[in-house]
Parts: sequence; structure tokens; C-alpha cells
Amino acid sequence: MDFHIRKYGFYLILSLAACLGSVLACAQTIPDDNTVAIIRANYLYQFANNSDWPAENKKGPFIVGIVGNSDVFDIMVAKYASKPIGSQLLTVIGANEVSTAPHVHVLFVDRSKKADLAKYTRDLRGVSTLIVTNWEGALAQGAHINFLSIDGSIRFEMNKTGMQESAVTPGVKIVQWAIQ
Repeated sequence: MDFHIRKYGFYLILSLAACLGSVLACAQTIPDDNTVAIIRANYLYQFANNSDWPAENKKGPFIVGIVGNSDVFDIMVAKYASKPIGSQLLTVIGANEVSTAPHVHVLFVDRSKKADLAKYTRDLRGVSTLIVTNWEGALAQGAHINFLSIDGSIRFEMNKTGMQESAVTPGVKIVQWAIQ
């Protein structure tokens, strides 16, 4: 009897260690200390899920491109890749793939790559791509949505005219959440 208790106790400890190891492995993929990147990734998903694109852009994968921020990229891949956006599956691509993708629905350009924004806005003129940035003055440079830090919170401002010109229609939630 004592042998069975030790044997099953050993298996219980082994099982708990395996569970703890998998929990720790998951925790390492998304660092808890990078709250800003987690919030930005969540917003990007919400922008994708709560906006509307023309019918010709509702076929194939729904592509979100991330330029210049590996933390946002990693979180988008870990939490949102392969989730449905309407009838499309969300695919996350990095900067190197943006120029070769058939269509990018949402493009996030980090402040570390702000010198590249003019190229992206020029290349994407007349294309239904929502351009999202995170630095002061980006809307005037062609961005459609720009993240701001206000009183310790991540908020965003919108360029509704730019979005209309790109044929991207923000949903009611997006309009309500934006700073007016």
C-alpha cells in the first residue's frame, strides 16, 4: 500500500511539474512587463475585427503587417494569428513580407521606422489598407490611426478622411473609442 502511494505521488508530482513547465513556457512567449505592446496588439486586432473593407478585400487571408516592433509582432502572432476576421483567417507578417504580400489590410508602423511612413503611404495610396502608427504628428503624415499615451493610458486618434479615401470604414466601437 505504501508503495502505491509513493508511486502515484511520484506521478502526481511529475504531472504537476509538467503542467508548471508548460505554464512557464507560455508565460515566456508574451512578457507581462510589456503591457504597452500587449495593448497595442489588442487594439490592432480590434481595428481589424471592427472595421469594414471593400468586398474585393474579403477573400484570402486577412493580413496584418507589423513594421519595426518585434514585441507587437510576437504578441499578435501568439494571441491573434489564425483567428477569424469575418470569413478570413488573420495572418501576421513582418516588415520584410509587407512589400510582397498581395494585400495588407492593417499596417502598423512603429516610431522606430517613422522615416518609412512616407514610402508606405505613397505605395498604399488608393489601396484599402488601414495605416496605424504611434508618434505625435503621424496623422498629418498619412496615418489613419495613431496611438497616444494620455495620463498613463494608451488611446488613439483617427484620421476619418484618410480612412474614407482608403475605403476602410471604421466600426461604431472604433469611432467611439477614438479621441475626439
